[in-house]
Amino acid sequence: MEGRNCFRTQWSQVPLYSGGNIASLLLLPNSQISSSLHSPCLNGVECLVAACGDTINVLRASDGERLASYTLPVEDVILRIDAVTVAPIAKPSATTKDSHGSVADGKSRKTKRDEVRDGEDTKVVDAAVPFGSYIAVGTRSLQIYVLRVEGVYPNLVEVGETKEGGDGGDQRIISSSVTKAVSDTNLICTLSPLRSWTASQQAISVVQFTFDGSHLVSGSTDGGVKVWDVFQHYLTHNLHSPSACLAHSFYVNSAKEFICVGSFEGHVAVFDFVGKTLVAHARPHLAAVEAICLTADNKHLLSVGRDRKVVIKKMTKTGLEELRAVVVKEHVSSALFESAFRLHIGAMDGVVSTYNVSVTEPLQLSRRRRRVGSDVEESDGELAVRSLVVANKPRGTHEVGLLHGVVEDDNPSRLYTADASFNISLLVPHPEKATYVPDVTLVGFLDQVLDVKLFPPHSPIHRVVVTNSKDLRCYPSQGCLSSVCLSGHSDIVLTCAVSVDTCLIATAGKDCTVRFWSTETWSTIAIGEKGHNADITFISFNAKQSDSYFLLFSVGTDENLCLWDVGTHVLPLVTKRKSSSEEMLPITFTHRAGINSAHEGSIHTLAVAPNDQYVATAGKDKNVNLWTVSGKKLFRDASLKGHRRAVSSLAFSPTDRVLASASNDGSVRLWSLVSLTCVKALQVDRIPVLQLSFFNGGTQLVTGNAEGVLRVWAISVAEVVWSGETHEEKIWALCVSEPEGGNITFISGSADGVLIATEDYTAEEAERVRHERRDVILKEQELANALRKGEYVEAFMLALKLNHPRNLRQVVLRWSIKDAKGCEESLCKVVLPALNEEQLVRLLQFTREWITNARHCGVASLVIHTVLRAFHFSTLAEMPAISKVLEALLAYTQRHTHRVHDMLRRTYYIDYVTRSLVPPELTSQPPFVHSLGSAARPPAKMQRREKT
Repeated sequence: MEGRNCFRTQWSQVPLYSGGNIASLLLLPNSQISSSLHSPCLNGVECLVAACGDTINVLRASDGERLASYTLPVEDVILRIDAVTVAPIAKPSATTKDSHGSVADGKSRKTKRDEVRDGEDTKVVDAAVPFGSYIAVGTRSLQIYVLRVEGVYPNLVEVGETKEGGDGGDQRIISSSVTKAVSDTNLICTLSPLRSWTASQQAISVVQFTFDGSHLVSGSTDGGVKVWDVFQHYLTHNLHSPSACLAHSFYVNSAKEFICVGSFEGHVAVFDFVGKTLVAHARPHLAAVEAICLTADNKHLLSVGRDRKVVIKKMTKTGLEELRAVVVKEHVSSALFESAFRLHIGAMDGVVSTYNVSVTEPLQLSRRRRRVGSDVEESDGELAVRSLVVANKPRGTHEVGLLHGVVEDDNPSRLYTADASFNISLLVPHPEKATYVPDVTLVGFLDQVLDVKLFPPHSPIHRVVVTNSKDLRCYPSQGCLSSVCLSGHSDIVLTCAVSVDTCLIATAGKDCTVRFWSTETWSTIAIGEKGHNADITFISFNAKQSDSYFLLFSVGTDENLCLWDVGTHVLPLVTKRKSSSEEMLPITFTHRAGINSAHEGSIHTLAVAPNDQYVATAGKDKNVNLWTVSGKKLFRDASLKGHRRAVSSLAFSPTDRVLASASNDGSVRLWSLVSLTCVKALQVDRIPVLQLSFFNGGTQLVTGNAEGVLRVWAISVAEVVWSGETHEEKIWALCVSEPEGGNITFISGSADGVLIATEDYTAEEAERVRHERRDVILKEQELANALRKGEYVEAFMLALKLNHPRNLRQVVLRWSIKDAKGCEESLCKVVLPALNEEQLVRLLQFTREWITNARHCGVASLVIHTVLRAFHFSTLAEMPAISKVLEALLAYTQRHTHRVHDMLRRTYYIDYVTRSLVPPELTSQPPFVHSLGSAARPPAKMQRREKT
């Protein structure tokens, strides 16, 4: 590749969730939707819907991969989202009877109206609600957007048992295990806008689909409640609650008989969905109503609010009669009624509880998840649960069953919880205890990425990421799905280090302690204290680790350099924890050796030599200090001076005795450890360089600066061989992965909360170029052979595929000279009809180049003539890429037409000259002799002379 490297983005972890509620849907394949009426089972992939700023993201629930996203056309703030899956309905053979026995008056009225309007024709109802998945978005600027989600599954393989169809019943045919339906992960998903409109005069506070997806209920901050027919696009209800305060929650039963509205001030209003009248109103709560539900017989109303009360009211003809109110232990921040029998509550301290609800029996706690460690003492509100979603039960896939809300489901539910720290966690029931345990966490927003460390390829963990948080997360694979959260620090973690054998992870930060974590139990086994009295900015293990020589070095803003004896204090605990199943408290120890005032100012970074001989430190004082490690003690060796501003990063070469330092002055200096001098300086501009790392055997260097630019340097020639603007903010974290037999990958994290993996594909690109050159040479030889044999059709296609306008022009020219009529007919009937749109556009582009030259305008005119004969003008007009080409062809064609006409007029002068030279009459006699008499008579001029 001529000394240049090629890099591309392999994967990235970008912000996906920035607060608010989340929703779930079932992504159905188009092919399955079209044939679902004849299929006994309907399967799909469960997806989560989350909002980030003004962007809607659809995430696969199993691995957190972003399948599709949609950004609002105008700058706006998304306040509320909801999703529904409209699944195919089995055609009933007879009228379905009510399974509840007694029905409310509203239901009978609705049934009569449906009979009059539809005439018991279910096809009309199905046509009004197209099958698929839909998302509703409510914004601050009074807008409602409805989006359609479509999925295509190449090589779809269905897994699981097939259920034979029943004999009737108006129920949706949905598989209960929606996450096991598709084994092919190559999913193509599209998110397209269906329609949008202005829904209110105030901000949209809540939107919610009905269970069948036919209607959308919207509430605004002025207390107005409107119901929209989404697919017919008109307003069906315009309701006003007596409280006239912000609408906070809705509930519409599956039969669409009643609509319940909960307000931000604790009011509850019940409306007749068919009659559009107010049925009952009460204020059972003193704070916002988080969730409402009706029992299956529509006789009891259940509600839960932020005042920590669960209220059960009976619906009577006169209004709502309170049966009882129960105060729960949790400080409610969100709630969800899975059914009238089960209530899920999320609290401000991150606790998630599940209660069994009954009209006649007391409220029973079923499961509860508690926060452990220092999280319980959190007071900044980052643990508050903002939204709850039941896993494997997207809206519209389970509420339409005849037994929904009638028979209690004893199977424990899995929950998706979204908290104020922008994480979405999957909570699964503990098999033995009455509690929830976190399975995986979808990290929606990283905030500032401060450090990243990679694990070896054989490890089950891919990387550990440090952000400006007290917790750090471990990721098992590429993407945003985290499996382990390390919690224990009392302040923000700034740096981390991973041992060579990956048995230990060390972390440090603003709490002035160093914590050691075992990767077997993912718990703290030791804490290093009393080494620093200020922020610890960087830590690093020694390179050659053994049981007797296992060290950790740390530096901080207190100007101290500390050495921690990990082999003596920590390593025995790892072995002891493996052999013992009992939980043990972490031990505390202090540093083995240290240097006070190692620099005159804060120390920002350190590096350990590959042979453990040197330790380099640098910081605010612009100097790079070298320390010799001997007998687990530190000795000052030298101080390297040359940078004009603070030094931000250090790295030792893995092969040479060279140290690289990056500074805020925009330069990277290479220092010789033999002569202790600067041997080379690398600089492009004055933008601060924040991170650097050697790779490719120490022959190349990658740097990241304060503007988010990655640069790759060839050290031998001191040149930049590649640069890319991968980030928009400062690159705080950078590491290199060099797997055996794989491509080199850079993992970079920045202050904008984006983590990007940049892959080196230089060898792949070089191989591709070699193959292309070989193929071009072979096709050029085939083209020459076809011209020599007179196979002009094949030569035409080869020249067009090779993208050679000159060779193509020569082919047309030779062909037209040899057989003009055959050339024109073959082009019109054989060659041009076989071209696709891309080839036709390329041919016209070549023609545009030819027609600009007067010498080649004849060939161009021939091609234009054959194209117009072969294709109708309407076909050409439908091709968007041809319009610009036709403009140029039209202009130059007119120009050449004028030139030819002008030349034709000039040829008339030749005719005039040739005709003027012809004698007036052609005879066989000599000139001037027209007859015998005239021959004897002298000319008239001579006669006149004789007379004179």
